[in-house]
Amino acid sequence: MDEAGLPGAEEARRWIGSKLDEMGGATAGRVDGILVDAVDGTPTWVIAKLGRFGRRSAVPFEFVAAGAGHVWVPYERETLRSAAELDPSAGLSSGEERALSAAYGLPAGSGRLAAISERLDEEPGSVPVERSA
Repeated sequence: MDEAGLPGAEEARRWIGSKLDEMGGATAGRVDGILVDAVDGTPTWVIAKLGRFGRRSAVPFEFVAAGAGHVWVPYERETLRSAAELDPSAGLSSGEERALSAAYGLPAGSGRLAAISERLDEEPGSVPVERSA
């Protein structure tokens, strides 16, 4: 765990394959991957595979909780589905992270947005964590 009490990349990697439950308690999908900061390697986004057609979107890592084979997010299913679809193998540029953060209503200057505030939009923001150590 880091100083904010969030799990590190190694623990978050173990979440891959876990059920992803939305705010109301229903299963919204599965954890399909984890993105980490391109500079320091701290977890930044959980990649969620939503529905039977495999649409993938990212959920802010700082707001998830995990245990007993589940990962819980404080968002409703429709919010998760309305987030931009992404290619989990490509990661996110800093600009894409800003847009995604805005879609979730994250306040400017907080959490992940503060971490990438000095980066240009085209600079790498988050990259996929390796699936095995």
